[in-house]
Amino acid sequence: MVAQLALRHRALWYCLLSLTCVLSLHSQSVQIEVPATVIQGKPFQLSYSIQGEAELTRFDNPRLQGLALLYGPAQEHSSRFQSINGRTTSSVSTSVTYTLLAENVGTATIGATTAVIGGRQVQVRGASIRVLPSKGGSAEASTSSTGRYLYRAIPGTTTVYEQQAIPIHYKLYSSTEFELSSIKAPEYDGFISESEPPGDGRKQLVLENYQGTNYRTVVLREDVLFPQRSGTLTIPSSEVGIRIPVAIDTDDPFFGSTTIVDRLLRSAPITVQVRPLPTEGRPSDFSGAVGAFRMKAELLTKAPKTNESVTLRLTLEGTGNLKLAKAPLIKFPESFEVYDPKETYEQKVLPSNVEGKKVIEYFAIPRRVGKVTIPSVSFSFFNPQTHRYETLHSPNFTLDVAQGKASSDLTSGEGSEGIVHQQGLRPQHSEEGQTAIPLLGFVSGLGYVLIYFLLLVLSFVIYTYLDRSRRLRADSLTYNATRASSVATKRLRLSAQYLGEGKREAFYEEVMRALWGYLGDKLRLPVSELSRASVSEILTQRGLEGDLIHELTSVIDEAEFARFAPVREGDMQQLYDRAAQIIGQIDSHKLRK
Repeated sequence: MVAQLALRHRALWYCLLSLTCVLSLHSQSVQIEVPATVIQGKPFQLSYSIQGEAELTRFDNPRLQGLALLYGPAQEHSSRFQSINGRTTSSVSTSVTYTLLAENVGTATIGATTAVIGGRQVQVRGASIRVLPSKGGSAEASTSSTGRYLYRAIPGTTTVYEQQAIPIHYKLYSSTEFELSSIKAPEYDGFISESEPPGDGRKQLVLENYQGTNYRTVVLREDVLFPQRSGTLTIPSSEVGIRIPVAIDTDDPFFGSTTIVDRLLRSAPITVQVRPLPTEGRPSDFSGAVGAFRMKAELLTKAPKTNESVTLRLTLEGTGNLKLAKAPLIKFPESFEVYDPKETYEQKVLPSNVEGKKVIEYFAIPRRVGKVTIPSVSFSFFNPQTHRYETLHSPNFTLDVAQGKASSDLTSGEGSEGIVHQQGLRPQHSEEGQTAIPLLGFVSGLGYVLIYFLLLVLSFVIYTYLDRSRRLRADSLTYNATRASSVATKRLRLSAQYLGEGKREAFYEEVMRALWGYLGDKLRLPVSELSRASVSEILTQRGLEGDLIHELTSVIDEAEFARFAPVREGDMQQLYDRAAQIIGQIDSHKLRK
């Protein structure tokens, strides 16, 4: 018996020791750092970083394919101790660095390896590297020459169906160092565009070999376009301005001199062939959606009752132009009073498409008890990958409607279906047998008439105000137009706060939101359909002076360009003042409809 207990205690200690080792292993972090692209014949470094509570006792050299080892491994160790509330913790950081050289153009491989950390063997992943040729204008070339520069619009495809997504990247190529000075967004005609959020403004430079020349490349803009009509459409050229250092010839053999030169680059226009959606096999309830989608239908009301709202939620998700798709129609039973559905939409712009989610909630009130069925809901879309129409179906929903609270507007139902029984008022009798109505003297007096008249006037005023508010909110475009100036003012106040805090990117983003949001609300157009050209044309048609239109487009350009170029704080304050002034000037004009 004693031997069995000792064996159990020993097994328990082994389990605890194993668990401790696993937890210690999980607290370790092993990261590999190596460039994704290198130049043939140019040395570079491969570094492994090991951090955690346990020490590194052994690190096996990785197997290299297409790479030569010039130096290493070089190890560096550091320890850190921290005491919080009497509890002391320690961590160990170790870096293992190799200096390598790429021998051949193509793909080089760093194999996986193993390390022993805290007595445990850990697998360390490998990596693949692209090797570019060293000839043909290396990206390491001297800045004494002007170099080579390109600005390209790279579409994902040039033959699509109507409403099919077209991803397009705008990439800058430079064989020397450069500084971005301006960028002009393309003005699309015949497309609806969705852009990836600008992020923190930092762009990553990548080495790339294009047509035999090595370039520093950076993707400046990523859009997803949806063609709105069939035929031949053109993606217009875009412009970008850069500043490059150029050497100046001098007589001094020891000290050279350079100057900064501005260059303006344009992308070539791109022709896109847009095919119409096929008529064969098109469902009668086609929603207009083009892409790949999925649907989920839920009945949120589990115990429906008469005169109480029933909610059916429809969730549509997928990639494509879901934002423009029509909501499916639901055929509620005739005994239901149906209200307008509520829609919410959110999206994420991916490099190759737009991923969207649309949630539609349908509301209806049953007026009779009994079992009813809400038929299946269908959603039809065109899938460009399969070249055919597809239809999604929800299940039927069967409801057993119970009797709810009586509604005041249902005074004459049948049987138990919402009949409201009205009871008459029984008068009170005095001892003499005469009918005595309380407060009869006050009701028959002049004071009651005056109070009744005042209540009637007050009710009319309240009704008029509420009716106007309801109609104004029902016409969302008119409602937004009346609030355009106040919404823009709030956004400008927020941008002023960012200016004071030194948050440069947030400042420019909020200024652009204020300008484009104001124009969208004022002109009663979605912001996605606005551009410099369309805004200028619409404002001209509505009678705004050309000087104000030119000042507006100038402020928009400067705010857009400033995201990619360093500016002074005074320039930011001047831009803020100009944006506030131009909004006030436009708002003071009465635009023609």
